[in-house]
Amino acid sequence: MNPAEYNPARRNRLREILVDVATGAATQLVVAAVVAAARLLF
Repeated sequence: MNPAEYNPARRNRLREILVDVATGAATQLVVAAVVAAARLLF
């Protein structure tokens, strides 16, 4: 039994979760950077 063929749905779900987490982290970093820049400028 090939593991890739055995449970592809779970692997795709895990990938979606990782992408969501990475996107959320990147968004928080961007927001934090903008807020820090705004504090420095204003």
